[in-house]
Amino acid sequence: MSHKKLNTKITFVKILIMKKLMSNIDWILMLRLVMGGSMVVIGYQSNDYIPAIAGGFFIIYSIVSAKYKIGCGYDASCGVSINKNNNFNSRIVKESKAVEFTELK
Repeated sequence: MSHKKLNTKITFVKILIMKKLMSNIDWILMLRLVMGGSMVVIGYQSNDYIPAIAGGFFIIYSIVSAKYKIGCGYDASCGVSINKNNNFNSRIVKESKAVEFTELK
């Protein structure tokens, strides 16, 4: 087997392994963890603990939502109840009551 064919096969195997690894990563969780982590780091560096605490809670929320697959980004629902056929045109919409506006003088 020539050196060129061997390199081609090795490259092909590397591509297949990388595709398999990339498809197993939860990208929504990664984005949320990076955002929460940056809030924690920036809050800590600037001695402002409110954003650091908010970032910490965001990290906790990210882990919980990734575990139970809830929230925006999972199942394309984003908190909107959809019927069991997953048809977006048949969402359950409650009728809103008419609001009367009175003019103040």
